[in-house]
Amino acid sequence: MHRFPATTDFDGWVAQLANSERRQRAKIFLREAGQPALPAVRRGMHHPKPIVRRLCASILDHLANEDAFVDLVRALDDDDPEVLKRALHALACDQCKDNACRPGEELFVPRALELLQHPNPDVRASAIDTLGKVVARRPDVADALAEVAKHDRDAGLRGMARLRVPSR
Repeated sequence: MHRFPATTDFDGWVAQLANSERRQRAKIFLREAGQPALPAVRRGMHHPKPIVRRLCASILDHLANEDAFVDLVRALDDDDPEVLKRALHALACDQCKDNACRPGEELFVPRALELLQHPNPDVRASAIDTLGKVVARRPDVADALAEVAKHDRDAGLRGMARLRVPSR
């Protein structure tokens, strides 16, 4: 019989995220562990398995501190579209945060603007959603979303962007 890691073995719990039978329990454990688990979750952002990186990005959405935002920004260059999407969300979503720490827009907006051109429409949709959270404060973002609303090859994404462009 395999046992779960000790309650203080956060790297062991992160490793459990790769196991489909243990994944849910590990995700809940790490999220509930809070800040003590943060260093291991940050290391998990560099795990070879995309599922682990995805789940670590989701956990960081709730636990992130200033240092962890660096890992989420790096994840915007991940090869896995799901990791990209979760990192975009984690960087811009205020509702999910368990603490008052928020990333500065200058950390992620430039890369999110680039991701509006990503070949994967789901990544572009996530970039639109992320940028929509800062569009009211950023004329550069409003201009970029207006361009997407006019020219994206996906009609649904054009409509999504149109809804986020503020009236001028």
